[in-house]
Amino acid sequence: MSIASTDEAFHEVRRVRSTGHVGDSIEGLKASDLFDETKTAKENKSLLMSYELERMGFGRYQLFVFLLCGLGFFTDLLFAQAFGLITVPLESEPDFGTVNDGNIGTLFTAFNVGLTVGAFSWGILVDVVGRKWSFYCTCLLASIFGLAAGGSPNFTALRVLVAFSGLGVGGNIPIDATITLEFLPTKNRWLLALLSLFQPIGVLVASGIAYGFVPNYSCGDGATAVSETVCRSADNRGWRYTLFTVGGITLGVFLLRFLLFTFRESPAYLVNLGKDREAIEVVKAIAKVNKADAPAFTMEDFNEIDRRCGNTIGEDQVKVGAGRRGEVFAESSKHALRQLTNVKVLFQNRKMARLTILLWITFICDFFAFNIAGAYLPLILSDRNIAQGKTLAETYRSYVAIYAPGIGACILAAALIELPRLGRQWSMVFFSALMGVSMFIYTRVETEAASVGLNALEYIAQSAFNAILYAYLPEVYPSSVRGTASGVASTLGRISGIVAPLIAGPLYSAGPDKAQNAAHVLYLGGGVAFAATIALIFLPFDNKGRRVH
Repeated sequence: MSIASTDEAFHEVRRVRSTGHVGDSIEGLKASDLFDETKTAKENKSLLMSYELERMGFGRYQLFVFLLCGLGFFTDLLFAQAFGLITVPLESEPDFGTVNDGNIGTLFTAFNVGLTVGAFSWGILVDVVGRKWSFYCTCLLASIFGLAAGGSPNFTALRVLVAFSGLGVGGNIPIDATITLEFLPTKNRWLLALLSLFQPIGVLVASGIAYGFVPNYSCGDGATAVSETVCRSADNRGWRYTLFTVGGITLGVFLLRFLLFTFRESPAYLVNLGKDREAIEVVKAIAKVNKADAPAFTMEDFNEIDRRCGNTIGEDQVKVGAGRRGEVFAESSKHALRQLTNVKVLFQNRKMARLTILLWITFICDFFAFNIAGAYLPLILSDRNIAQGKTLAETYRSYVAIYAPGIGACILAAALIELPRLGRQWSMVFFSALMGVSMFIYTRVETEAASVGLNALEYIAQSAFNAILYAYLPEVYPSSVRGTASGVASTLGRISGIVAPLIAGPLYSAGPDKAQNAAHVLYLGGGVAFAATIALIFLPFDNKGRRVH
């Protein structure tokens, strides 16, 4: 690789080292030009590969990763929405006769328990066993238990199977966001926010599936609960068909990932593990898929970095005895333990500690608020429509009108985060506040048009807010703890999601006045959303334009 101008190269390298921003003038830089004596060997190697991915640009491989990771986001709300739309038929079936407005929230609690365990477990595992097998297993688990949930004999069994499906679904967002980030060039990182575009698509698909099955295969057309003496399980199959379809779609996502696409382990993960040669081979494979030039750096460049950093243990020494199962297991166990202790990186200095704590508060408040919105806004709208004599078909048409704008919200979010005066931080501040405002105003409206409009506004704000939040979090942490950081934050959010329906359930069934009960739930959700807004105002920095390592 030749450098046209030594001065230009020098200034480019110095600018990157001081700001972390990667520009367009990267063609021709040598490995030796990029070496930074203030960084560790792993950081220098990661920087070298980052430059190579920048040079390669966004190609076919990145497109495939983006679409398949997007399907992970798709299944996240596909399941959540499906569970929200099968509640009324459950009340009609004899074996589900204990279901009512007071305890229906336990179904969402069960799902959130699974999501919580999944987010924490997979958040750690993605940094221990790697991105590849985590990428496969989450969808496989979700599909198996989603299909099984459709055959549940009673409400207890349904809640158990729903919780296990959440175990798989819960890993999707931290894993898929981490994977996408590590393969994207800096100038294409706005696509990370666009991953959330798949979530409202999942909501729409789930609504369409339920609309096709619930009215046609349920007692009383699924509009209201009917007496258990006149409703047989054989006549109330709509909710089961809905879950079978959702599980089948998720199984299809797994097959796409496992059979039709050759997923390569993340080079950043491999370098962090000391597997330099494998990391180089992955970058070569990506270049081949993208029909780009082969990477210019070699193993000799990595060895030179080791020598200049004073490393005495090379890759080959690390892998001595790797063929022996006992030693492989011991090495994996040590790595898992190191990964758990690496959580201290989240608090390595005052700025990082502040960032971590504020993001944890944001996730807790966000998940609390949108779980209340997801579980109770459809119920509130259904109750209002029933009181006004609306049909089930009209209610489901309203759901489509509410959730369809979420697609545009994610596109808007991806655009706003690149604006200089807004970026990630202030876009999140705006949308989280709008989420709270819309829930407050919803307590004051009575007409169908206003109800649908405020529901849609809340979902637009929620979709945009989460699109940016899910993109921001993995950007601000190093690759060694990126999955762990995402997993811990998601876990705290999921725990909040467990608590939310337990608090909101009694409020929603507190008395005979359903309008007043609904208002209490909405004030609770809106108030917690505003707490997220306050936390976001105090974030220490935005991450726009910075290359991640």
